Amino acid sequence: MYVCRKLAAVVPFLIVAALAVVALLPAAAVAGQQQPTITAAPGTVTCGSTTTLTVQGAAPATAVTLLRKRASDDQFVNVAEVVAGADGAARFTVKPPETTLYRVELTGGLAEVTVGVRPKVTLTATAPTPLIETQSVRYAISVRPAHAGAKVQLVRWSGDAWVPLKDVTLGSDSRGTVRLPAGAPGKLAVRAEMAADAEHLVGHSLPWKRTVYDKSNPYGVPSRYAHLILVDISKYKLYYYERGVVVRVFDCVTGRPSLPTPKGHFHIYAKDPHMSGPYGPHRMRYLGLYAIHGTNEPWLLNRFPRNYSHGCTRLSNAHISWLYPRVPVGTPVWNVP
Repeated sequence: MYVCRKLAAVVPFLIVAALAVVALLPAAAVAGQQQPTITAAPGTVTCGSTTTLTVQGAAPATAVTLLRKRASDDQFVNVAEVVAGADGAARFTVKPPETTLYRVELTGGLAEVTVGVRPKVTLTATAPTPLIETQSVRYAISVRPAHAGAKVQLVRWSGDAWVPLKDVTLGSDSRGTVRLPAGAPGKLAVRAEMAADAEHLVGHSLPWKRTVYDKSNPYGVPSRYAHLILVDISKYKLYYYERGVVVRVFDCVTGRPSLPTPKGHFHIYAKDPHMSGPYGPHRMRYLGLYAIHGTNEPWLLNRFPRNYSHGCTRLSNAHISWLYPRVPVGTPVWNVP
């Protein structure tokens, strides 16, 4: 009887102690849930691109609600709901237009992740081909999402860093244009950069790249060639070089649309000193029967465009007679677009 009365006195204290321990346990431990997590892959995107949010720690087969708060928002809003899989994972594919904080609230607690968003900066350029140091380039910039009135900086690669070229203010359509000199001969790489703001990380375009040529050597012909012939097919011009320097420039006739002059780098493999008729007085072959020769239709050289031949390059008879003795077999022939 004494023992029973003593146990009766102790039991209430044990119950109170057990309840106190339960009260101190985390909610996740009570519910048998792990602390939820949410990750983004990738964690930084360009506006218009998607990222995948992965939630872990949900109860299997339960609804998981995704909330978001953009940089320009005052509070969270619901954006999507999916059912967690048997492994307790849920996935969302999102396309945030600006830097956004995402949140999920589960039995085990809440989890958040921030996805940084860069503006989509696009740079295009219009320039002559080839681009000579004395010429200019027209640059056009556009930004998404719209940033009317914002400033974008054009920068040029100096070899070890991007250096400022020009600030461009975007118009009401979030576009801007500017015309700038090509600059010194060499490799030209330009991109557009936009500084970070409250809604977006810093952003930049892909670089626009070209080669700028010296005005005395507009096609970049190396000086190692004692002789070189370059035919600019679109301009109907033949350039004769010696050691990288243009000696003479001649008008020429090139192939008709159905029989175009071949593009590429070749070399003269045969010279025919005594020709007549449509070949004029001389012929220099560089690819099969493709050749540089004279003509019996000199009036074609007074027209533009001058694409009338069967693929060969025709000069006036006076010009082929000047060029022929100066060009040995093996001389490179560059036919450029």
